[in-house]
This record gives sequence, structure tokens and C-alpha cells, in this order.
Amino acid sequence: MPPAKSADVVHEDYYELLGVEKKSSESEIKAAYRKLALKYHPDRNPGDVRAQEQFKKLSIAYAVLSDPNKRRQYDVSGPSSCQLDFEGFDVSELGGVGRVFGALFNKLGVPIPTQIGPKVLAQARQLCEGSACDVIAQPIQPGESISASIAKQEGAFYSIEMKDEYSLQGICIVCKSPSSSKFKLVLFDKEGGVRMIQESQKKKSGTQAEMFFVPFTIANLGEFVPMKFHMEDRDTPLAFHYLDTLETQVTHLLDSRKHILCVYGDNWLNSVKYSITFLPISVNSMVHLEEITKVEKVLLAKKTEMAKFQTEYAEAKKKFEEAVERLKREDKDIQEKLKAREKAYDEVISTSQANYSNHECTFYNDIDDFNTIIITGKMSGKFHIVIHLLEWDEEGRMIL
Repeated sequence: MPPAKSADVVHEDYYELLGVEKKSSESEIKAAYRKLALKYHPDRNPGDVRAQEQFKKLSIAYAVLSDPNKRRQYDVSGPSSCQLDFEGFDVSELGGVGRVFGALFNKLGVPIPTQIGPKVLAQARQLCEGSACDVIAQPIQPGESISASIAKQEGAFYSIEMKDEYSLQGICIVCKSPSSSKFKLVLFDKEGGVRMIQESQKKKSGTQAEMFFVPFTIANLGEFVPMKFHMEDRDTPLAFHYLDTLETQVTHLLDSRKHILCVYGDNWLNSVKYSITFLPISVNSMVHLEEITKVEKVLLAKKTEMAKFQTEYAEAKKKFEEAVERLKREDKDIQEKLKAREKAYDEVISTSQANYSNHECTFYNDIDDFNTIIITGKMSGKFHIVIHLLEWDEEGRMIL
């Protein structure tokens, strides 16, 4: 029976809960969980509510970090209550119709999380343990690029030999697909458990995934998918989400031994064409890596800053929207008041003129000598016409 969900567990750091690092292997996570589970087990702490709650948190953290697919999702997206219920599709179990719909959604930019199939995980464990396996791990030499293709939901395995001399600058492993296929680049630990997964990301020349193991801190950045945020949060500008998947990668190098890798075909319908390269980092590249660390340090600080700014933006937006609504109300109210005012003035004039509605028009008429007629008034719809006869003297002055 799955562990009960805690109200607070989705806000916890699962690695901190178990007292392990992000680079910890599957066996290290298991050992840490067993130790803490014994300490906080309800049978050992009868009636202790805090111990019971801690045991629940530990159980949920282990359920996520012990599963390679859930762990990958957690590393990319952080804790969320929904991931405890859904960790992605095992595409190998879907029928043809399901695959077609998945491919269509993917084409539209809708992100659909997928799992590594159990068959590939079993093969990885067999290869790492040295037991009988129906696949082999092809060695990659330093600087060598191998081009190949792999069927959907299958894994192509490779091995690299890590040497002490590579530890000074570190190494990187790069996988590219010129056909823009979806794939996962996977590194396994000694026991065959998943140590790291990198999803392919869209680049100008196709899709690409890389792993860096260097003697200093760098950051990982997942692919930015605008559609995901349009679906989840339409009201927040995308700029607030650019750095959501930016996470610090704990400084670590690979042990000096053979390591097993896998390129996992993650297409919905077609096989994956790719090339994979193993590169010890050149001394000449260090200046560029130093620039990367500087920029990433700024971006990590910017991520925190933008999270704070998002709250300020939301508050300002709310106030602005309230101000806009108030302006609409004020505009309507003022217009109504102006109309009422004009109507009242008209009523005053109309009411006052009503007192003179029965008066006859008076004409002043002297047609012997006039130059100008002035119309001077209006009363109750009737014109009150006053005709003034104006005379002028010889010098052009008006005679009153």
C-alpha cells in the first residue's frame, strides 16, 4: 500500500530528508533510507505523532528517489504532489493509436513525460553486474564519435574508461540527433541503477543532450517548453519561467573505472538516429568553462530574484486590474452624472419658459429706414422676434 501523502512533504528537499547528495547512487539512497526508517518507524515510536509524520516523509522521498524515472522528474521539476501519482508513460506499453496521439501532442509542443522501459533498466543492471545479457556495451575512445540508430523504446549501450589524468579538467559526453529525434542520455552507477538522465533538447542543428563532469560547480538547464506554461499558467509572462529548470549540479567527477552509458530511443513512432562522443576537456577550453560558471552564477541569482519579482508583479497586476475596473465604474458613473446634470439644466429652462408660453409675439415695425434685423430670443418653441430699426448719421454713427 503506498504511503500516505503528507501536507508538507511536497515542499521538502528529498535529498536532505534522506541525508544524501544529489550524486548519490541507488544503493547509497537505499542504505540512508533504511537507517532513518528504522529510527522513525511507528513500531519503535508508539504514540509519537512527529515520528510517524517523519516516517511518512521519508517513505515518500525514498519512493521518488529510488525510482529512476521519478528521480529524473524530481531533479528537473522539483517536488510536486502530482508526481507521486503520475511519473510518465511507458511508451512501450502503448498501442498504435496511443503512440500516434503522443506523437501529435509532441509535435504541437505539449510536453509528455516518458519512462525508461523496464527491459532497458534490466539490461543495464546485467551489464554493470557482469552477468549474462543479450546486449553489449560498445567502448567509446576519447575524442571518438560513433554514429548509429536505435529503435524506439530500446537502449544502445556504451562504455567509457575514466582515467585519473582526466580529473584535472573533467570530461563531457555529448549525444546529438540531426533528425531532431527524442532520446535520453543515461549514466548508470556500479550496481546498474540510474545515476543521471539528460533529456534531448532542441538546438539549431537538431536535438542534443550532454553530461559534464568537471571539478567545479556548474548548472543544468532543462528545455524551455512555452506550451507547458501556457497550459498551466496563462496569466504569468513566460519570462518568469525561463529559469525554472535551472539547477546547480553538485561538483563531482567520475571514479577512475569503466562506466556504462545508454542512448534510449524516446521517439513515439520512429527509430532514433544519433551520434555520441566522449570528450576529455581540453586545457584550452577552461577559459570558456570559467565564463560559463560566471554566467550561471548570475543566472542562479537571477532565478531567485525573478521568483521574488513574480510575487511583486502579481500584486502590481492585481492592483492594476482593480484600478482598471474602478476606472470603468468611475467612467460610467461620471457619464451618468453628466447626463443627469444636462437633463436638470434643460428642465430648469423648460420649466421657466413654461410661465411665458401664452405670451404673444411683439413686433416693432418702422419700415421707413432700417438697416439691420436682430433675432434675439426663443420661448416655448415659439420665436420672440424683435425688429430693431437702426438709423445712421452722415458720418456713419448709429442714431439711438
